[in-house]
Amino acid sequence: MTEIEYLAKMTNRGGQDPAGDMPARRYQIIVSGRLGMFGCEAFRDLQIEPHGTDTALTGDLNRSGLHDVLSLIRDLAFDLVGLTCLAPELIAETPANL
Repeated sequence: MTEIEYLAKMTNRGGQDPAGDMPARRYQIIVSGRLGMFGCEAFRDLQIEPHGTDTALTGDLNRSGLHDVLSLIRDLAFDLVGLTCLAPELIAETPANL
């Protein structure tokens, strides 16, 4: 399973990790510059928005999912500008997140 497939699986399941990781929280990750077509595809399961001259990636991620996104950012050689937990409380699992 590729990192992109794993990330898609985690975000589509509301971030609930089958290994028993913590439930999801909402994060905003800022990367430097704009994402090209490949970058947009790599992060397709996250909300992608311009953030000044940078790009904001927002989504509900558990700890493993967050680490996977950060690893993907590193592997694609994007510069990490910021990371914010927008919802420090746990995201309740609803049918929309499952």
